[in-house]
Amino acid sequence: MMKCATVQPMVDQTVCKICNAKTSELFDFLLLQQHLAKLRQCSNCGFEFIENPIWLADSFLSSLNQFDVGSADRSLIVAGFVRSLFSRKQASRVKVLDFGGGDGLATRTLRDSGIDCRWEDPYCRPVFAVGPDQSEISQFDLVFMSEVALHLTDPLEMIKSLTARSDRLLMTAVVPPEKIGTDWWYLMPQTGQHVAFYPVETLRWIAKRLSLHLLTDGRFFHQFSTLRPSFLERVMFK
Repeated sequence: MMKCATVQPMVDQTVCKICNAKTSELFDFLLLQQHLAKLRQCSNCGFEFIENPIWLADSFLSSLNQFDVGSADRSLIVAGFVRSLFSRKQASRVKVLDFGGGDGLATRTLRDSGIDCRWEDPYCRPVFAVGPDQSEISQFDLVFMSEVALHLTDPLEMIKSLTARSDRLLMTAVVPPEKIGTDWWYLMPQTGQHVAFYPVETLRWIAKRLSLHLLTDGRFFHQFSTLRPSFLERVMFK
């Protein structure tokens, strides 16, 4: 599951970037047929991550796009979920940001449905026309990042910066099983791009650290917000 997204600078990951607790190595495995990756887990919040992925910035190459066979379908699913968070009346006046928007399909789909969605991704050019630039807007009604969180080496700082641009941040990330093995498909060793994994307990810790409300379906969709979630939002995440 691959897309272009924001890659953060390398940071020391010997301690958990979510709660600063100690971490331990779960196992190592080969990435990109040349890098020995070490998967670590926090003893406190459960955050799971690849230690010091020095190859990360170089892994976003067009030659790897062949592995992301579900990108179009995923973009449509995420766009549909975002659209469902707004009533018909709201949809005509809200402004939404697709952060790390990759090829721009989700952005274009939302714009075609009547939502003013802007696109931002410093590492990609959109394949689909996405409309006006996002730079003229400082605050959005919703920011979403589809399959971006799994690329982050310092997710707390990124989430903090994005919730400063909107009261609501929606993100997608597959919640890992209780026990991860080297055969877990979401590790995607052939791309080397998946370096951060979020159990539900980790999401709760993020919300606690940043004083945010959390909604999650426990599987894929997760929302952080500075405001108490509405009834419609709570229903959507059940």
